[in-house]
Amino acid sequence: MVGFASESFSFCRVFSLPRCWCAMSWEAIATFLLVLVTVVGINIATIKSMLDRHRNASQRDSERWQEIERALFEFRASMPLEYVRREDWIRFSGSLDAKLDAMREEMREEIADVKERLYAGRN
Repeated sequence: MVGFASESFSFCRVFSLPRCWCAMSWEAIATFLLVLVTVVGINIATIKSMLDRHRNASQRDSERWQEIERALFEFRASMPLEYVRREDWIRFSGSLDAKLDAMREEMREEIADVKERLYAGRN
């Protein structure tokens, strides 16, 4: 029976690999795998860190939007108490204008009566 350790079987000869690849020792292969695992580990840690930062930023944004929505609801609730609608202001100013016009007309009549009494004997 022919084993892998025999001289007749050579992995490099069977697959036509360059001689330098066949000369790799187990220490070199172990070092290569160690470096590979380390690089993969660093990449996984970086991705995890980036996802954590994204999750934290998303949570902060969510909290901020909730604060904004609450403030907007409070503002909408206080608007009728603090502000006058345009239509209400137009109606109110129209009634004020009508009252002022009536008062001005009464004042003109009173002034005309006073002028008549004052200047009645001079003409």
